[in-house]
Amino acid sequence: MKAHPASVALAACALLGWVCGPQPARAHAQATTTVQFDREIVRILDDHCVMCHADRGLAFPLVTYEQTYAARWQIRMDALDHHMAPWAAARGIGDFANDNSLTQPEIDFLASWAESFGPRNNGEVYTQVPATSSAPRLVQAHVDFDRWVLGKPDLLLTLADNKVSPGDAPLIRRTVIDPKLTRERWLRGLEYKPGDRRVVHAVSFTVQETGQWLGSWTPWHGFVSLPATLAYRLPAGSHIVAEIHYYGAQQPVVDQGLLGLYFSEAPSPRALFDVVLAPTSTKILDADLNLMAFQPQLAPGLQSIEVAARSPDGTRQVLLFARDIPLQWPTPYVFSKPIALTKGTQLSVIEHYGSAASSPPQPMAVTFSAYAGAALATGPVQAQPQPHPAPTPTRRYRLAGTVKSVDAAAERLVIQHGDIPGLMGAMTMSYDAGKHEDLRKVAAGDAIESDVVVNDAGTHLENIKITGHGK
Repeated sequence: MKAHPASVALAACALLGWVCGPQPARAHAQATTTVQFDREIVRILDDHCVMCHADRGLAFPLVTYEQTYAARWQIRMDALDHHMAPWAAARGIGDFANDNSLTQPEIDFLASWAESFGPRNNGEVYTQVPATSSAPRLVQAHVDFDRWVLGKPDLLLTLADNKVSPGDAPLIRRTVIDPKLTRERWLRGLEYKPGDRRVVHAVSFTVQETGQWLGSWTPWHGFVSLPATLAYRLPAGSHIVAEIHYYGAQQPVVDQGLLGLYFSEAPSPRALFDVVLAPTSTKILDADLNLMAFQPQLAPGLQSIEVAARSPDGTRQVLLFARDIPLQWPTPYVFSKPIALTKGTQLSVIEHYGSAASSPPQPMAVTFSAYAGAALATGPVQAQPQPHPAPTPTRRYRLAGTVKSVDAAAERLVIQHGDIPGLMGAMTMSYDAGKHEDLRKVAAGDAIESDVVVNDAGTHLENIKITGHGK
């Protein structure tokens, strides 16, 4: 006896958990672990890139999917080479509020996305969507240059015009700003907006009458905000000097920036002052000191700079180690919390140049912004070495995939692999190789199996075995 076709259809509906009959249209999508522009990449652009890579910005725009897709190989190369974002401080040394460097997972995401031909999203499929329904939301990076991060300024000042011509070498223009202070004021913060972002790389602010450094602006950190209750003293009648670094004009530009000042009505409980230290010299602190920020002067040929503090008990703390510092990005280093140093601490700066001939005739000083005394409640209770946490047990996972590229000198390779149960889904990623692995035997296109070793030192591959050679 044959079943009626309608009965078969109803049984199929029941087995699949469906309700037969007219249903509202629903959008559905395939599940995927692929790195996507709409998910991982746009977040990286928002956090690190669009401050410079925007329309009428310093560099080519990376706002839309199409713009980013077209530049994906350049992005991959700059991320892997640590050329972008422009931040020279070594990761893990110092905790800085204006750190704009990419984390290793972010670098891996960018490399994987480029190697995977730049997928936009997870392949959403819309069926039976009424013509009146809205289209899928367009995802793109976003930056709001008009927003004041610190809120509406208490005083807004317009700087004088600066004209920059095509072909000009990198130059610094000094502009004096008169806030017309009729009485002493206490400055708790400032925020700057360039008139033309295509040519402004950095701005440093000082008080003309005292020479005190107030802080600096960069495209990715455009404000100075002091810890609660602290403020710089601005004497009545004082002026603010802005040293503006211009670079790379492609056409005649007239730049007229805006400076917002934020005042505190109460005087600062601690006097803020500069500590200026020349390289190769050491300063022994004659009182407890708290460092809030510092800015080194840069000179051609500079390869690296180290700032360190040795406490009276002999403990040495490296506050900054930076290398391959791009001269076109004079960057301050702003501590997330003030660093408390005790009386008798030796504060030192060491700089290395490419050769003796490239060393500047005069030492390039480092200026620290600091206040004396014990750490305030707004700062850390510091700074004795903390005991190291117990090491995380080493974990091992099994990987099988195809080699996309090999860098034997750097001991890294990019692999397109399937799911790694317990660790991650299918993905194309860059991996370090263990110190005993010989990558000279591995070539792009080879199929491999390997152990993925995860511990406190990071992630690397061990026991790499070639299971098939590429054509």
